[in-house]
Amino acid sequence: MQRFGIKKFAVKSCRSRDMEGRKEHNVYVMEPERTDGKPLLIFLAGMMGSGKSMLLNTDFFVENMQQRIERLSSKGKVGNSIYVFPDLMTKFGGCQYTNSDAADHYEDFIVKELVPYLKRKYGSEKVALLGKSSGGYGSMALAMKHPEVIDAAMDHSGDAYFEYCYMPSFPTARKNIAKFGSAEAWLSNFSKKLNKKNPDDLTTLNIVAMAAFYSSIKGKVELPFDLDTCEMRDDIWGMWLANDPVRMINKHYKALQGLDFLGIDVGIYDQFNLLEGSRILHKKLAGYNVKHWYDEFEDSHINVSYRYDISIPLVEKALSKRSR
Repeated sequence: MQRFGIKKFAVKSCRSRDMEGRKEHNVYVMEPERTDGKPLLIFLAGMMGSGKSMLLNTDFFVENMQQRIERLSSKGKVGNSIYVFPDLMTKFGGCQYTNSDAADHYEDFIVKELVPYLKRKYGSEKVALLGKSSGGYGSMALAMKHPEVIDAAMDHSGDAYFEYCYMPSFPTARKNIAKFGSAEAWLSNFSKKLNKKNPDDLTTLNIVAMAAFYSSIKGKVELPFDLDTCEMRDDIWGMWLANDPVRMINKHYKALQGLDFLGIDVGIYDQFNLLEGSRILHKKLAGYNVKHWYDEFEDSHINVSYRYDISIPLVEKALSKRSR
């Protein structure tokens, strides 16, 4: 029996480069029967995913989030929250949840528009961010930068230590982009393809997306490598590293010390070398005396949404125990 109602509504962004005026973003919410004051658990999708696909995706072998939360609730493991799935898909194939002149100001949208709107609507005090891959990165990064807004964060296999998770893809991306002369020209050609699932194209799209969010200058996507030789452009690469959680923590560790809950987990066979990045981040968190939950599990980067079976109850329990 369904325990939650699913609602869809739109929240307008602060600004948008994709269309004139304020752009509307669809938000999907699983509401319990009584919502007043319950915590907000906001789920940030990974690259190539969206809030709608997280909540309602149909896969014979994998539960979507609606099914997962319903099952966990029926067993009494979760159910004391409002579950929020914002749709923040971009032309770059996903979102890193930071402000970008090439994409949009998604960081501002979440902390200045979405969270205040939901707090007013539901009377909530507590807010948690949860996500995997890019969504995990967004959860960690926003918790670091906005402790006045975020009370808890769960980072599943989030991007960290960019030398290992991005640089191995640079030669492939360079070869593909160089044929068109710029990231924008490559993206325009990619958008016209009937088959958008070619592995090399997806590798390239991921790097173009990261450049759009980490190193856009006056709306132009600046790549961190030379298109002819693949030699690193140190000034642009420095813009990327400024967004790397293992570097950000040196400035923002005090923000993380005040969270009600902080969690990180990663598969030991992660294809994007995020095991190493997660271990570095875990070690730095411990060095700064940031209390956190950390776990390594025997799996890869793909098809590990079952890890939410562990994290959602942990987050709900932490938020129910502590108040500001």
